[in-house]
Amino acid sequence: MTTFRELEALVAVVEMGSFKGAARSLNTSQSAVSRLIQDFELQFSLPLFTRDQRAARLTVAGQEVLRVARAALRQRATLMERFCSAALVAPTLRMGVTELAAVTWIPRFVGHLRARYPRLHLEVQVESSSQLHDDVRAGRLSLAIVIDVVRTTEMARIPVGTASTGWFCAPGFKAAHSLSLQELERQTLLLQGSSSGAGRRLDAWFRAHALEPANVIQSDSLSALSGIAAAGLGIAHLPRAVAVDALLRGQLREVQLPVNSPDLQYVAIGRVDMVSAFHRAVIDLARLHCDFDTPFHSLPAPWCREDGPC
Repeated sequence: MTTFRELEALVAVVEMGSFKGAARSLNTSQSAVSRLIQDFELQFSLPLFTRDQRAARLTVAGQEVLRVARAALRQRATLMERFCSAALVAPTLRMGVTELAAVTWIPRFVGHLRARYPRLHLEVQVESSSQLHDDVRAGRLSLAIVIDVVRTTEMARIPVGTASTGWFCAPGFKAAHSLSLQELERQTLLLQGSSSGAGRRLDAWFRAHALEPANVIQSDSLSALSGIAAAGLGIAHLPRAVAVDALLRGQLREVQLPVNSPDLQYVAIGRVDMVSAFHRAVIDLARLHCDFDTPFHSLPAPWCREDGPC
């Protein structure tokens, strides 16, 4: 008789790309996943996986079984989410976020998420928006919070928040405190790479203002850009949450421009065929707590109560 655990193993192997990855996702051993798949395959006249390659690849029959397995698991999840207490639900959530989310609201959000779902198995992956988009599309992640630069019909997109940005340099940097756009264009600019969501958003801002920076140093690490700016090597485009501590310590100063720096619009994405009521509840919680402009250490702990000590 087929069990839900066998269906979960099948889906996890496909989404994670290997039995080892599936074991990590299901919080079990690789041998346990192998046994589940073997027991499941014994019920079919045709094999579900090819055995001549290192990667876990489905046969034609396996792809059809996968479609039905996913549908059955979605129906079970809907039943549990609608009629069971959240404290009794034991969901697995593989969620991706960018570096900015990790240093701002994620710690507080995770505290609230665990309070609502005590039996939750949570995995958080920190990557660029473009990489997270690929991982969601491939099924390696259930959800991701990314900069809104890629739009496809296969993805559900739900706005969650906005991060404000600015231009920052060392206090002793040779540039004036206020620059025209043409003067900014001639400076050494410290930017995230064009493959990142923030980089693509800034590229669009440059084009909208007919700017072509002459000298650019790129890094996908926000902390690296902040450090390079504090070293006096250029003017960095940074989210305000990343720059605020260095501003307070006098390690950075803000450069004023005649137009606003581009805001970063964030959305929650998930594959249309995989988003469940549980995922929507997670997104609603993210929308409630995603403050992209305040470093996490400046916020009260999620378990603090207004009427008592932390």
